[in-house]
This record gives sequence, C-alpha cells and structure tokens, in this order.
Amino acid sequence: MSKEKETKYKSHYNSNRDCYISADGKYLCYRTTDLDARRPATLRFEIGKGGLTEEVTFEIDEMYHDEDLNDRYQDELHHRLFDAKVASHAADPNGEDSVDPWDTILDKSGSTEDVLFAELEPENPQAATVRRVLEEECTEQQQDLFFAHFGERKQLEEIRQAETERTGKLPSSQAMTNRKNKIIDKAAKVLGVERVKRRK
Repeated sequence: MSKEKETKYKSHYNSNRDCYISADGKYLCYRTTDLDARRPATLRFEIGKGGLTEEVTFEIDEMYHDEDLNDRYQDELHHRLFDAKVASHAADPNGEDSVDPWDTILDKSGSTEDVLFAELEPENPQAATVRRVLEEECTEQQQDLFFAHFGERKQLEEIRQAETERTGKLPSSQAMTNRKNKIIDKAAKVLGVERVKRRK
C-alpha cells in the first residue's frame, strides 16, 4: 500500500450514515440502538485494533467514495429552477397561478400503442452482412473477440489477459492482433473492400 493510501480516505466524512469512518480517521463508527436504555447509540471501533484491519476500512471507504460520486452525479443532473418550482408548488399547491411543474413536461414518446406496435427500423445492409459473416464464417472464439473488442470496447491486452486466466496459456500480442485482423479481413472481403493496414 502506498503511503498516501495509508493516511487518506477518499470518501467524505458523513455522520448521517449508519456506519462511517470518524472525521479524524481513527475510528469506524456504527450507529445502533441501545436496547437497555432504548435510545440511539454509536459504537466506536479503533482502526487497526481488535481485528479491524486498515484493509477493511479502505474497502468501506471505497464503497462510500463510490456512493459519494453517485450522489454528486445525481445532484449535478438536477435542474435548479425546476426543483425550486416543485418546492414552491409543494409549499402552496392551491396558490394563485400554481401549476404542478411535472404537468408542464411534454411527453414526446407518443401513446403506449405507438411504442408497442412501432415498426422496427430496417437494419443497415452492411451491418447485416457483417453480422452474417460473424455468425456463419467466424468461430465462437472469433465472435467472442469481436464482441469484447468492438462491442464492449475492451482493449486487446485486456482480452489477452482474460484468456490467460481462463485457459492458462498466454497468447502473444501479435496473435491477438492477427485474430482481430482475420475477422476484419473476412468482413472486408464480403463487403468488397480491403482492410486498411497500419504502418509501423
């Protein structure tokens, strides 16, 4: 672990969580109820003692950091003027010129029937040709490579490492590039074009 990782937490201090890392970073706090006293209580566990390792707190911190990011992104999506109108309407729904802001949003999707019974757009003929080449002329391994690389946008190195974990054999980088090029060559041939070859 790096020194910075050992001394800093990424998530923001938030005592409103049921479980949180104290502001000073020394304790993991857990909010519960004292059943004898019948009132809220906060248990504090010192980090690094009693089996509570720093690794556990870093995992908790990572989880809360993700939660903080999600909250921030959700907050950024809010339209401040619209939120103010909703709050104003909620405070006085029967006031003069008071219209529920949600009723002012146009539904551009059309009727339910239009959505359910809409005609499918015709498939691009070239895309249909490539799909046919993949299904009929490529092996399952080539199809997996195509969908991982072009569909999921994974790098060839990432796919190579995943194959190593799965099979125990490490293919060379050139082998992965050759596999990709074979797929492209098959599609290019059917489309009547040539693959653009990169120059080193």
